[in-house]
Amino acid sequence: MDTTDENKMKELAQHLRCPDGDTGIEVANMMNQVNNNIITRTIESLNISNENSILEIGPGNGNHIIDVITLGSNLMYHGIDISETMILEAKKNNIQFQNVSFQLTNGENIPFKNDSFDKIFTVNTIYFWENDLAYATEIARVMKEKAVLSIGFIPKSAMEQIPFTKYNFNKKDIQSVINLLEKVGLKIKDTITDVEMVFSNTGEEIEREYVVLTATKQ
Repeated sequence: MDTTDENKMKELAQHLRCPDGDTGIEVANMMNQVNNNIITRTIESLNISNENSILEIGPGNGNHIIDVITLGSNLMYHGIDISETMILEAKKNNIQFQNVSFQLTNGENIPFKNDSFDKIFTVNTIYFWENDLAYATEIARVMKEKAVLSIGFIPKSAMEQIPFTKYNFNKKDIQSVINLLEKVGLKIKDTITDVEMVFSNTGEEIEREYVVLTATKQ
């Protein structure tokens, strides 16, 4: 890989972590297409029901949120993200919904009270948690009793085949995520693994394994 290609990979990795500016918006649009299936499967695993309070960590541009808030009546959706660009895009794309809100966060603290949410989900963010144990503890804190958490991610074995993930991605295998959630007192409910054909962020068609791991708070 020459220096130009390496710099492009580094830039892409940075925007996947925290999309910024016009390039970040373009990357987020690609992410919507590439991750559509894993986002859908993660949302389905939550079994959202009427009057649920829902938190998404890392909603990106929020184009999928209509698929969440139409799954029941009197739902409340909250999205938090470390990217100011994505918060602005998500607000713009969901301005018509009164039961949807977004908040810029620091990636360390979740700015809600204890026992706030019935359902929490996140897709392809776990590689970027700076202190994964502290952040998992925060997630558990804001979950109500019997709340459900679903994490969609690409396992380490598959991530290692994707060149840009060598730049600041903390790759996770399934067992390490299970161990992490169990450490903060959550009980593993289900683990879904599947394989899909997707166009990568560099435009190549690749076979990609993904995981949707679901846990509950007892």
